[in-house]
Amino acid sequence: MSGLFQTCARILAIVAGMMLVATTVDAEDSGMPADRIVRIATGDWQPYVDSAKPDFGPLGHVIRTAFARAGYEVRYRVFPWTRNAQFVATGEQDAMMPYYCSTERARKYRCSLPIVSGEQVFFHRDGDSLDWDSMADLADQTIGATLGYFYGGSFERAEQRGTIAVKRIADDAANLRLLLRGRIDLYPQDRAVGYGMIRANLPESQWHGITHDPRPLHRESLHLLFGRQGERGKQLMTVFDRELRAMRDSGELERLLNPIYADQRAVRGAPASDAEPSGVMQ
Repeated sequence: MSGLFQTCARILAIVAGMMLVATTVDAEDSGMPADRIVRIATGDWQPYVDSAKPDFGPLGHVIRTAFARAGYEVRYRVFPWTRNAQFVATGEQDAMMPYYCSTERARKYRCSLPIVSGEQVFFHRDGDSLDWDSMADLADQTIGATLGYFYGGSFERAEQRGTIAVKRIADDAANLRLLLRGRIDLYPQDRAVGYGMIRANLPESQWHGITHDPRPLHRESLHLLFGRQGERGKQLMTVFDRELRAMRDSGELERLLNPIYADQRAVRGAPASDAEPSGVMQ
């Protein structure tokens, strides 16, 4: 009996596996020709990218809209950030987003036109004053940062030289809590991401305990990065840039990017005009 049971169990497992594969294939098969499907590697980085939403967040929506205008279908795949580059380099994915286009990345990938300007700022406790012009002015502040994050050349150099006191940990949300408790004085983070974290990780009664300094620490545009192998990356980037430019000129891009600062508007209670995206890139 046990042998018969094991045989039946194996058959059922094989059938179930076949059904799963069929379901996956059906879900993928939209009738679109393979060369009109754009495969993009990404990762969750709310509010810019959110895989829990059908449109993958504001940047996901912008990219899908741009390609749809040209007759392409976008399919996103969520991977660990460290693996996105690998998949684009091998051609398994056509592009990855959202990324800064550093000099090193520009050598390895084709960088699209800027989609939006990411603005990194210092978050601090509401009521604390902050007056600074250079990193040296922050020598008496304890700064919480996250392991592996880049905060701009001036910040990184000051940290290496010991000009500023930086405590790096692995958890973004933990830095927020340390800031609220007075264990650190400043926390650098992308402005939109920071307010998204406040809204997601702190009770509403504590939202007003943290604000940001309006002076940007670091400002970089976010791009879609295409592979350099073959002509496909060049072709897709040309299509995307053309449609993105048209969306910008018509005002559609600004409208689609508006939700990026919904968290800031909710946390600070500010009117929409006070928390617009910091750069619909020209």
